[in-house]
Amino acid sequence: MAKKKISPKPKPKQRMKDKTVSAPKKQRETSFQPRIGIIGIGGGGGSVVGEIAKTIHRKKLPHLNKIKFIVANVDYQAIKMVPKQAGAFYFGKEITRGLGCGMNIGLGEKSALQDKKSIEKLLKNCDFCIFISCLGGGTGSGATPVFAEIVKNLGILSLGIFTLPFAFEGNERGRIARISLEKIKPNVNAFTIIPNQRIFKIIDQKTPIHKSLSAMNNVLVKILEGFIETLYLPGLINLDFSDFRAVLEKESQLTYLNSQEFSGTNRAEKVTEAVLNNPLMNYDISGVERMLFNIMGSKDMKMSEVEKISKKIAGYNPRAKIIFGISQDNQHQGKIKITLMAVGCGAKEKPKPKKKVIKKQNNKKKEEVIIEPEQKQGIEEMPEPKKEEISKGKTAKIEEKLEETKMAPEQENKKEKPKIIKKGKETKKVEIIKKTNVRRNALDLHRQAAEYEKKMLEEENKWEIPAFLRHSE
Repeated sequence: MAKKKISPKPKPKQRMKDKTVSAPKKQRETSFQPRIGIIGIGGGGGSVVGEIAKTIHRKKLPHLNKIKFIVANVDYQAIKMVPKQAGAFYFGKEITRGLGCGMNIGLGEKSALQDKKSIEKLLKNCDFCIFISCLGGGTGSGATPVFAEIVKNLGILSLGIFTLPFAFEGNERGRIARISLEKIKPNVNAFTIIPNQRIFKIIDQKTPIHKSLSAMNNVLVKILEGFIETLYLPGLINLDFSDFRAVLEKESQLTYLNSQEFSGTNRAEKVTEAVLNNPLMNYDISGVERMLFNIMGSKDMKMSEVEKISKKIAGYNPRAKIIFGISQDNQHQGKIKITLMAVGCGAKEKPKPKKKVIKKQNNKKKEEVIIEPEQKQGIEEMPEPKKEEISKGKTAKIEEKLEETKMAPEQENKKEKPKIIKKGKETKKVEIIKKTNVRRNALDLHRQAAEYEKKMLEEENKWEIPAFLRHSE
């Protein structure tokens, strides 16, 4: 028997799909996450970024896939030592042939310009670039201005963190660093300056050199860690990339950065005091134009603590544009963490701690009052002692004060009571003559001239004319 052919079943008619295709559920729920590029340029900047990349990857912060750590250098030996957590960008091969630039900023600039297209390709997908460079050498000082200009032309938001040379490195390195910084400023939205000399504020004399350099890197790790948490973790009062963009809308602005965390009693006061005093920066947030800060804690954080922190920070300049956020995370159990960015700082350095001593005499006893610079507000400065009151290396003791006397308008000079000054066993009287300017009208001047002429005639009449000059009658 012949087998019957089985005809295939007809396919069910497919319904016409709507032209408007809805986005997947995951895509609808997730918000925009900015892509950040953290670029270390040159030997110093590259080593800083390499260590930061290792530390932040160990902490397993959120959305690390959105953050790109890059070490950019012309030195091939340094490129081979870049840790796996960071990417390496080797440029200027034909100019330096794998060697460094020494202190020749021209070589660093030429090397970056030669690979300008490669730099554009490397950074064009970033939404926010953070440059870290140790100025004073050839690569960092020469190439960083080129990187910054490329990022500006691409319309990417940028922040620069730059260190200045140690004092013992010589004047030439300092000069190179200043020249480079002036070239970088117009091409970044904000920049932070860290003099290497400030490292002695956070280490002691016995600290080994490798731990000393790591101490500075740890401060930068805390700052970047705070930024990453602020950008990517949702909060009760949320901060996102648009808030960062609002704060960094202008260009070439000196910026204060810090992030601190404290626990225990009075944690709100301690963390606020710490975040407002970054030991690596020689300026503070006085007179800033815009501020962004985030307060992070666990569920035990109180509203009164938030109020104290916000009031203290905003008190530096109530007119500033202030954006703040509040977030909670179980990883910060019992702690409060503040991340602060203050933009538009004044270029004035922190006042050096000078002590002013005011001596008082009460019952032949001296009292010394020490006034610190921070206490100077509201206190009138004591007038400087006059030259007559000071002896060589010793301060004169004045026993009698001058009594105030009213000067008559017609008197030009008047002597006051003498001052008695003791210099050891010797005593000395000092007469002080006060001079006053007297205004005279035309009649007074005419009267004075007449009196002067009369006086001269009287003086002439006193002298008898010699005999040989007399006329004979």
